Amino acid sequence: MKSALFVDFDNVFSQLRQLQPEAAERFARQPTEWLNWLIASLALPEPHEPGARRRLLVRRCYLNPNWYQNYRHAFLRAGFEIVDCPPVTQQGKTSTDIHMVLDIVELLQHETHYDEFIVFSADADFTPVLRKLRRYDRRTTVLAIGFPSAAYQASADLMIDERLFLREALGLGQPSAELEPVEAPAAEPSLPSAVVAAAAMVPVSAGVVPRPATPAELADIASRIWTTLEASPEPVSAGRLAAQLRLEHPAVVENWNGCGSFKGFFRSLGLSRVVWLSGSGGRLADATRHDLGEVMPEQEADSPWAGPDGSFALIREVCTLTGAPMLAPRHLRQVISTLAEELANAPFDLATTTQRVSDRCLDDLGLRVRRRDVTFIVRGMQLNGHVFGQGRDDTLTLTQRLLHQMLFLCEREQKLLTAGEAEQIAQWVGAADSLTR
Repeated sequence: MKSALFVDFDNVFSQLRQLQPEAAERFARQPTEWLNWLIASLALPEPHEPGARRRLLVRRCYLNPNWYQNYRHAFLRAGFEIVDCPPVTQQGKTSTDIHMVLDIVELLQHETHYDEFIVFSADADFTPVLRKLRRYDRRTTVLAIGFPSAAYQASADLMIDERLFLREALGLGQPSAELEPVEAPAAEPSLPSAVVAAAAMVPVSAGVVPRPATPAELADIASRIWTTLEASPEPVSAGRLAAQLRLEHPAVVENWNGCGSFKGFFRSLGLSRVVWLSGSGGRLADATRHDLGEVMPEQEADSPWAGPDGSFALIREVCTLTGAPMLAPRHLRQVISTLAEELANAPFDLATTTQRVSDRCLDDLGLRVRRRDVTFIVRGMQLNGHVFGQGRDDTLTLTQRLLHQMLFLCEREQKLLTAGEAEQIAQWVGAADSLTR
């Protein structure tokens, strides 16, 4: 496969530096390493001929010489053509975008017929050119550090997973399981209706002594619920899920760990993102993935969505649009306050801090929040300009950073918010007073 690579150095380097300075330096000083990975290990975009291999015929790096001159020689040694893009405005804006677009369009008409265009940039301005390449039946591969827009992602044939790039291309190791590629879990086999009814209604087998669940078993059950919802294209029947858990943990769920019912047991797990829907015996759903119709989550006192503000529909729309984790208001605020407490006691490290926040939410608050969701929140603050460890890691500042990032993401996705909707988002993250300051 004949390929051409276009690297928006300023964009990738600055995004990496905000998230992980070591990654930015390795990207800038050792381009040969990640370039070899790109050629030898990265999957090819579909469709392609069986046995095809990537041949990187064009390597161009667009760089601001006023700021990043020290990194120039590393890219020259890696065989790149350097296109200087100095600032053209007082605000430091360069002409990188137009240079890259013109070069891409020029190569699109080239007699060599390049099969794949690889773009390293999270700048959504490249969305139209990706669409143009698709119209000409060319493959597009994109590395976008941070939170690329939905339109940008949809316009590319292959999005390079950021965590995969950090781990394999930059060789930063694997500090935790959070850097594992996120794969869709295998779908659960359907249980016959008779098995569901029997497992849900009949006590556990004779000889099984009911007992309290261990923390490890509760974690396993929580993971089972999450992965089952991820594998399902629609909300999952509470009865069917309860039947599955009875088969896997008969002693633990005989009396649902002392809660008396599956619904009470589900509430006790403190699962973030998962909502309980009434009707038909109850259903569990991930509101950002599943079609809920006109059904709203239950508003019982123990429901995290209980409250009079009626913001569920808006929050769901915003999270679906931006990819943000749909945490109930009190859960989101608990995560932010726990983050502030953790930063007051330990230095910031993305992998370590997010894991500790996830653990503390469970240990101190009984809230099970996935580390990937904590990471989204923390990185959102970083991408909005927050630098951890400089004495401004209090709850108020962190909340304001997250609010501004959410409003920015809505604007980028062309979600026009009314003043009332912006206020609802502010209330959701716990920054109701920030919009008036």
